[in-house]
Amino acid sequence: MLLPLPVVAIVVLGALAILSAERRIAWLHIPTKPLATLLLLAVVGWPRTRFAWWVDAGIALSVAGDVALIWSGQRSFLIGLAAFLLAHLAYVMAFAGVAAWSPHVALVAVVALAVTALVLRAIWPGAAGMHAPTVAYGLVISAMVIAASATVGDGSFAPGPLAFGGAVLFYASDASLALNRFRRPIPHIAFWTLGVYWLGQIGIALSAHAAPR
Repeated sequence: MLLPLPVVAIVVLGALAILSAERRIAWLHIPTKPLATLLLLAVVGWPRTRFAWWVDAGIALSVAGDVALIWSGQRSFLIGLAAFLLAHLAYVMAFAGVAAWSPHVALVAVVALAVTALVLRAIWPGAAGMHAPTVAYGLVISAMVIAASATVGDGSFAPGPLAFGGAVLFYASDASLALNRFRRPIPHIAFWTLGVYWLGQIGIALSAHAAPR
């Protein structure tokens, strides 16, 4: 099965963005990073469902976050953090709209919150002065993963596994970014913060594309 052309384009641009981040090639990194995320809108296609509209909102906010995080500095980081927090809230709204309760959701909630608590504990000393924003972000991204798990629910939402898998990868990307920034540098971090991030976003975008009308 051939991948949709926008997905192929995201993979190519994403690879260039990762390479340019690793090699510190600013002139290549600045356009490729946000453009790769912007192309997720083409993966979703014209939004014909409320689910897709909310996913598009999350993608648009993610583009804003990507642009902010290109630049170094505390202010840029806080702007990016705010943009991605709102993106996760948009995804929570999307997932909540197609959610169905299942016992596994409670298990996912326990695991997600436990992992978030461990990550927050690990970054706590290095995040001095930013404890409130990091806790808020951790709770919101945990809610995003929990809501995504509910899309699998009773199986009535066919693209649920794509949404859930994408949410988990997005979480992993953000956790690696926090650990790299506030605990200790992670070798070749761009593969985690960008590569895993786009894989997760592609999963969410494909779930919106496949959402039943």
